[in-house]
Amino acid sequence: MPVLLNADGSFSSRQELLDLQDCPFNGGPSLDTPSPVDSQTGSPIGSGPRSPGGPGPDGLSGALIFTRASMLPGQLYGEGNQPDTEVPLELTPKSSNSDQLCGWGALKPKVIQVFNTPRWVLFFLCVASFLQGMIVNGFINTVVTSIERRFDLPSYQAGLIASSYDIAACICLAFVSYFGGTGHKPRWLGWGVFIMALGSVVFALPHFTAPPYLVSLQEQIGMCSANSTSLCQNKEGGGLSSYRFVFMLGQFLHGIGATPLYTLGVTYLDENVSSNYGPVYIGIFYTAAVVGPAAGYLLGGYFLNIYTETHLTTEMTPEHPHWVGAWWIGFLAGGAAALLVAFPILGYPQKLPGSQEHVPRRVSEAHQLKDGSHTTASDPQFGKSVKDMPRSVLLLLKNPTFLFLCLAGATEATLIAGMSTFGPKFLESQFSLSASEAATMF
Repeated sequence: MPVLLNADGSFSSRQELLDLQDCPFNGGPSLDTPSPVDSQTGSPIGSGPRSPGGPGPDGLSGALIFTRASMLPGQLYGEGNQPDTEVPLELTPKSSNSDQLCGWGALKPKVIQVFNTPRWVLFFLCVASFLQGMIVNGFINTVVTSIERRFDLPSYQAGLIASSYDIAACICLAFVSYFGGTGHKPRWLGWGVFIMALGSVVFALPHFTAPPYLVSLQEQIGMCSANSTSLCQNKEGGGLSSYRFVFMLGQFLHGIGATPLYTLGVTYLDENVSSNYGPVYIGIFYTAAVVGPAAGYLLGGYFLNIYTETHLTTEMTPEHPHWVGAWWIGFLAGGAAALLVAFPILGYPQKLPGSQEHVPRRVSEAHQLKDGSHTTASDPQFGKSVKDMPRSVLLLLKNPTFLFLCLAGATEATLIAGMSTFGPKFLESQFSLSASEAATMF
């Protein structure tokens, strides 16, 4: 209901209200009777078709009904020739949100705001997931036999190197998804991709710190005796097995960096697009993640046709049992590309412009349980402290759909992980294929 103010900003008696109704300025309807225009439109007072200062149905030049924000204390009713500013009740003007601009800290140029859309976010996240699949699920699996031969590693140590990724992801997954879910997701994603790039550089580091791999055809004739000479030790990479810890560190960094990508990345896309387009965006994102390993196998097989010491020439061919390809090139290239992708991801805001329009349309059904757990989960303060983490885990364990999806994913990973890691090596040893051919065929 609009409120009429007199000169001192308040009413002294009900009689004064009645006197104002009968004053010559008010030739319109009474206070208790809504105006015909407002009753027809059903809109807040002041938002009808009549504009301030325009002629009304009474022939007056100004609007006769004002909100509390239209007059200040000290102004008489109808006083002044300036048009009155009318603000609908319960509505506040929108202010420019600088925290939704794309940029890095105080640097937010207008020229890059064209990238501040969900489509460009999807593009950069797809590139990041493509690189993750290419490096971790592609290059790693193709170079297993090469690093075993180059650094004198048994198969169980090579399997431990490959498993370091999953160990790191298992350790960091709960904490990253829990605290990153309420934090600045693009920063978590950007720094994760940066750590993944660092892991690729660390993984390729043994090639530059280890002695050159030099094997001549004459040295390979015959078997080394029990008390082998230094020449045989150098040929077999004696003392280089300690580099397995460097490979494990690189894989550990891969696991830490890729953890936010498939948890917070999917959430960030889902929050900033409508519910109709959410599945399309997420489907494209996972498609890029699936194409990445395929590209990793093909590129890895191509790089293995190049001798590991690129600045030297050798008489060996890729079919020779002592051949070691340039396994490190893919990791340097993938790490450099991931570093370039991390920079634009770090510049995105916590919420994209227009994301508020999608919030009222979403109804969460994750905690609609009979015990009232959804009431606890809907509390705005719930989840901001580490003390709420056990309660959050308990709520998830009560969700049967979530549990069965987790079991399905674990079963798939169990079947694929071992086969993808040692599949190329099996083809290479069983069918006398080169490492490049085995990787390409697999």
